[in-house]
Amino acid sequence: MSLFRGPATRIAAIQMWIEPGMREENQARAAKMLAVAAERKADLVCLPGAFATGVNFPTLRADATASDGPVVEFLADQARGLGIHIAAGVLVADGRDVYDAAVLVGPSGDALGWYHRACVWAGEAEYVTAGVPGTAIDTPVGRIGLLVGYDIRFPEAARPYLLQGADVVLCAANLFAPYSHPVRSICRARAADNECALVLASAVGENRFAMMPYLGRSLIVDGLVQDAREDPEADVLAEAGAGTRDTVIDAAVHLRQRRKLRAGLPFHDDARSTWATAHKGA
Repeated sequence: MSLFRGPATRIAAIQMWIEPGMREENQARAAKMLAVAAERKADLVCLPGAFATGVNFPTLRADATASDGPVVEFLADQARGLGIHIAAGVLVADGRDVYDAAVLVGPSGDALGWYHRACVWAGEAEYVTAGVPGTAIDTPVGRIGLLVGYDIRFPEAARPYLLQGADVVLCAANLFAPYSHPVRSICRARAADNECALVLASAVGENRFAMMPYLGRSLIVDGLVQDAREDPEADVLAEAGAGTRDTVIDAAVHLRQRRKLRAGLPFHDDARSTWATAHKGA
């Protein structure tokens, strides 16, 4: 720990192969990789979107679980056993609605907060119910915002986290590779837009209904890097290379240092002022 930077928070992204509908197998794979993240002293770990089942429209309702169902029980057991915070994508059934959601579970095993994906594309709207923009979650490892997959494409989905002062935004994703060339640049932009660290935990494998592979290419980005003249990649703290299958990437961030840096920049106050002006004080 540096006296000037404060203690480090180690954040990790798990990239893993998801077998559609194979909950036990996917959870077993996730458990092995969570153990690796814990061995690396990670404080906060993010799993991909719908990590236990994948998103397969014909079986969506069968794959979905209650918010206190077996997938969340698995996450709670892992968080307690490893003593870490875990964020993960989970398909959640609530009455007739199915949400592509993310949950943050603390080391006690309690669910600290939920988020339901707000950005739903037209072709899935009859299967997946849209949620609303999220609320940042205060934890001992920072103020955390959650996103899921397609949200990363929309600045509006993450914008509340700037105004709420989120330290880290975690995106649990299973994005289609053929449409994802811009995602790396978009993640860097979302981190900079919101003055935060951003984690993309991305699945690999294939959506057999859509007949398209998932992207992979998980990464951790520092949106508070200001001067990159010597290293234009200075904001990319960790990244899974092209063609990588199951892997854990991790990086350390110093929240005290980051908050001081953010407080010294004008963007947060200017964004709040501009937002209020653009929306006539709303």
